[in-house]
Parts: sequence; C-alpha cells; structure tokens
Amino acid sequence: MCLSDGISLNSLQSGSKLSAPSFTTPTTGIVRLQTVDSVDATIVVDNSIDILLASTSNVIRAPLTWDWSRRPQLVAEHGYSLLLRVHKKGSVKTILYDAGLSPDAVTHNLAVLGIQLTDLDAIVLSHGHADHHGGLFGVVHSLGKKNLPLVLHPDAWKNRKIRFPSGVEMHMPPPDRRALEKNDVQIIDSQAPSLLLSDHALVTGQVERVTDYEKGFPYQYEEMDNEQWEPDPWVWDDQGIVFNVNGKGLVVVSSCSHSGVVNVLRNAQRVTGVNKVHAFMGGMHLTGGIFEKIISQTVQDVAKVHPDMIIPGHCTGWKAMHLISREMPEAYVQGSAGTRIHFG
Repeated sequence: MCLSDGISLNSLQSGSKLSAPSFTTPTTGIVRLQTVDSVDATIVVDNSIDILLASTSNVIRAPLTWDWSRRPQLVAEHGYSLLLRVHKKGSVKTILYDAGLSPDAVTHNLAVLGIQLTDLDAIVLSHGHADHHGGLFGVVHSLGKKNLPLVLHPDAWKNRKIRFPSGVEMHMPPPDRRALEKNDVQIIDSQAPSLLLSDHALVTGQVERVTDYEKGFPYQYEEMDNEQWEPDPWVWDDQGIVFNVNGKGLVVVSSCSHSGVVNVLRNAQRVTGVNKVHAFMGGMHLTGGIFEKIISQTVQDVAKVHPDMIIPGHCTGWKAMHLISREMPEAYVQGSAGTRIHFG
C-alpha cells in the first residue's frame, strides 16, 4: 500500500482479536527489514529533564544558553515522544513515535530545540493511552500536511480507564479519530507487523507474549457497548519500532512496553531474524507496586540479551533504573527530554 513519497506499508499478518490469557500467534517467516546507516533518536517528551547531563560522542544533550532563564525551556511531563531520523545513503526519513500527554508539550519542546517537522514522513502510535497521544492533534494541526500516515493497532481506539487498588480511577480516552480524519490523516490500523520507509523501519504490531511474569496491566478496564466496564489487562495494542543498523544490530524502540520489555526484545529478534540487539530505548513499565516485584527478573533477562546501549525512560521507574545502571553500567544511558542519541 503506497502511503506517500518513499513510504510503503506491507501488512504481513492479518491476525485476529485475542482474548486473555492467550498468547499472540507468531508470524510465519522472517520480516525482511532492510539495514540503515544510522538512526538519530531525539527524546521530545519524557518524565524528567536534567540540563546538566554531560554529552558524549553519541549522546548529545540539549545545548545550554546564556539567557536560559529568559527563554522558553524544555518541559517534562508524564508522557513520552521520540523523533526518529533514519539515514540511508544520504537520504533522511523521519518518524514521530508518540506525542506525549498535554496538547502542546511536543510542539513546545520541538520549538525550543529548533526542530521543524516539515519533513515528517509518518507518525506511529505505541498504544492508545492518553500519555502517548495527547499532543497528537496539535502536531497534525500544526503541520497541515495531507495524507500523513498514522500507524496504530486497532485496540488503540478503545475507551479505557485505570482502576487502582485504592479505588482511584483515571480515564484513558482514545485518540479522537474524527478530528484526525478531518485533518486528512491517513489512518492505518493493523495488528500485523508493518514496514515503513522503504522497508527500513518495522512497526512490530501485536507483540508475542512468551514470558510467564510479564502480564500486562491488571488495573486496566475497557468500556463495552453496553456501557459496562470489563477487565482489559493485556494491552494488545502495545507496539514498538525496530531498525537494523548496519554493522551494529537492532535498535528497538518501545514507549511503555506493556507487553513486557523482555517480550518486546525477543519479539524483535524473532520477527527480524536478527539476534544482535544494539540498543533498547523507551519505557519499561516497572514502576508501581505490582511491577516492582518483577524488576529483578526483568533486568536479569534483559542483561542476557546484551544490548550495547539501554536508554530507559517514562514509566521505567527509579528503582528499575538504578538496578539497570548497576547491572549494565557500560550500556546504561540516562534519558532526559531534549537528548539526542546517535545509533550507528
């Protein structure tokens, strides 16, 4: 299916809706993900910011300025968004992965960083939670670009809520499909793996669940047609993006990893047929009482994958980050809004 200049999306598996606790059915065969020369990932929105973090040869922090106290500054919030620039033989293609929580955090931070999205080729939504699509309409509206592809899983349209053991509830509304369609967004909702950017980027689609301790998000409920709320713990719409960097291996990007980060990594290896993981970047959802219990097992299994770099963010939580930095000190990179990481 042709989406726009230089972009193609190939559905590799139709898939059917699965009910808990079934595991997803693996795709047959290997996805032919083409190698790229490099990937630059800019953290547009994350839960934290530290302007004093030092840069390295491939981790570039947001620049400091003389009049910093008088100029608009980067903002942090409970949300996530990455800008991914993919380089191949002098060509550069750009994907926005998620759009944070508030309506204007993404556009604000991009302006502070001096980044324009005029060359944006596609938007990929990791899942339907509000802290990942809140700024989506603001981005689309500011671009005014017709037929901009938006790739997401069909379950991202579900109306959901989170019910905590304390009884507190939080509404998790889906993206506004009607508003997006009015702005000429080309919506592609698929459970299947999809190839973008001339087969140089893989949107994983529904992630295969193989571990016995990564069990989704037990506090989640979905609204049914009869206006009743039913448990919806598995977050089947959780999906990431994978690149294969020439001479390095896979760069696996995941926004919340509701599938479980170990499942996310193993799924990327299985679908691409590439065992070497160069980097993992994104949220690992290991914060909060029920998830802290699996931190040790998760970090142990991630370490077995031997990523060269790991940049945890968003919902990973400080306890998990501390353990990762202790167990994988050479690989660990502290994330911060405004940071750009060069892979390749």
